[in-house]
Amino acid sequence: MAQHLGADELTDLALGGDARTTPRQRDHLAGCPRCREELDQLRRVVHAARDVSTDDLLTAPPDTVWHSIAAQLDSDTAPQRPTGSADTPTALGGPDAPDAPGGLGRGRAWWRRPALLVAAASLVVGALLGGAVTAWRLDDGPPTADASPANRLAPLAVPRAAGTVRLVRGPEAEREVTVTVTGLPRTDGYYEVWLMDRTHTRLVAMGVLGPDGTATLPLPARIDLGRYPLIDVSAQEDNGNPAHSGTSVVRGALPG
Repeated sequence: MAQHLGADELTDLALGGDARTTPRQRDHLAGCPRCREELDQLRRVVHAARDVSTDDLLTAPPDTVWHSIAAQLDSDTAPQRPTGSADTPTALGGPDAPDAPGGLGRGRAWWRRPALLVAAASLVVGALLGGAVTAWRLDDGPPTADASPANRLAPLAVPRAAGTVRLVRGPEAEREVTVTVTGLPRTDGYYEVWLMDRTHTRLVAMGVLGPDGTATLPLPARIDLGRYPLIDVSAQEDNGNPAHSGTSVVRGALPG
């Protein structure tokens, strides 16, 4: 089995957007579900990272939260006066010990309080943030994608081939196309998906079909689909030439 694509290669492909893969990478991705899945995951991470804004930053809880914590701790940790005389010294200090007018019990509460405050504050803030996230999930629900009806791709060089294309608009306005083609013969090369203009002379390479004849590919961010309204799938030889082979197996219009 061919060696899997390295982490650097997958990262470069995920960050590159419309950058073209090399023939070796296309061939490997066409036959390796593992690398294809890793690349899809990296692309989703890149999309999410590029869409982060200041609105996504968490805000601090109000001061009333901290006051409530401190008041609760004061009532819970109030020390009891030792049974002995207030003038009786203890092993760690007597009535004149700094910040310990009540003897050992009060001295212990004094030095433990910062740790208790930190621990309690962490728990409360975690609960508040967790509740906020849960409420957001319940209110907004999971992000949804808007998929168009499928358009048919007509057969060209392969009479038995049939295909469909869908345009998917994600929750953050990113766009993808899902192409499915059946009836393709086995090949020593690969099948590549292209955006094409109406004159059939200007093309933008999108990516390769998987071994099952299906691919979901991100559209370049600034592509004008009015200038490239067609989807073309070509039969490519693995000869190092990234240009369109001139052999189109199916072609059709993108959904409007």
